[in-house]
Amino acid sequence: MDFRRIELIFLIVFVALDIFLFASFTQNDSSTPYTTTTNLSDSEAIAQDMKEDHITVGKLSDANDEGFYLASETTDTLVKGLPQLTGQTTSYNYRTHKLTSQFNTPLTYSKEHLISELKKFIKSGTNILHGAEYSYIAGMSDPKNTLVFAQKIKQGVVLDPQGTLTFNVNNDVVTGYTQTYLPNVTVLREKQATISAQDAIQLLYTSSELVANSKIVWYRLGYSELTEVRGSVIYVPVWNVMIQHKGTKNESLKKVNALTRTVIKGSTTANDGSSSSSGSSSTAASSSGTNEDESGS
Repeated sequence: MDFRRIELIFLIVFVALDIFLFASFTQNDSSTPYTTTTNLSDSEAIAQDMKEDHITVGKLSDANDEGFYLASETTDTLVKGLPQLTGQTTSYNYRTHKLTSQFNTPLTYSKEHLISELKKFIKSGTNILHGAEYSYIAGMSDPKNTLVFAQKIKQGVVLDPQGTLTFNVNNDVVTGYTQTYLPNVTVLREKQATISAQDAIQLLYTSSELVANSKIVWYRLGYSELTEVRGSVIYVPVWNVMIQHKGTKNESLKKVNALTRTVIKGSTTANDGSSSSSGSSSTAASSSGTNEDESGS
């Protein structure tokens, strides 16, 4: 057998091997279920994983906003205004800086006009101190028990126990309220970009704070306490996300620092969905968290 013939045989074997390997590869590839994950961005891939885990969430904005590091002195500003309040019996807790009031004559409004009438009521300085600075938050309210208004500041809204006006409701009658107030809010640092609603909720998912068979009831960006330094409290923009567990209907409020992209541990839990029964089942649509629930200044 001459050398040229041997060379031809090897060439034929080599080509046949290439054809065999190519055929095997295409066959194996076609038998693998098609997935788009490898062609998706990280965000899209996470969204797909959430869908497969039966997590219900509306359309999430990927727009970034801006926020600040703020400070407010721990003072008892509300005490100074107590003498101007009428038609109510008040008490004040210096430890929690909370004003508690009971109306001498409970407020009675129809269900259809309850919120709109309260929005008018709070604007009178003899009814509520600094009332015009609060905005109704449907997602945090339960019309059968509590109606929550959050303090508005120049930089946004305060979603924190120290900037809240909460009316007590009993059998559709408003019996009184509790109130806290942040005075003299100052900016500590220049504005910074905050993460989007989509980033915050996906971070909860990747951090195992948002589990399978859950539903996002509402979400909102607002200022919450970070730490206390020398008599002043530092506040940062925080994404507040209410999660409902479909099996039990229990709800958990999760928080994400919108500046540092970190989950704030220590969520609050409400049974039977009471904390957000006033809101609709759809989530807020804006990355800043503003929606029709907060109109009424």
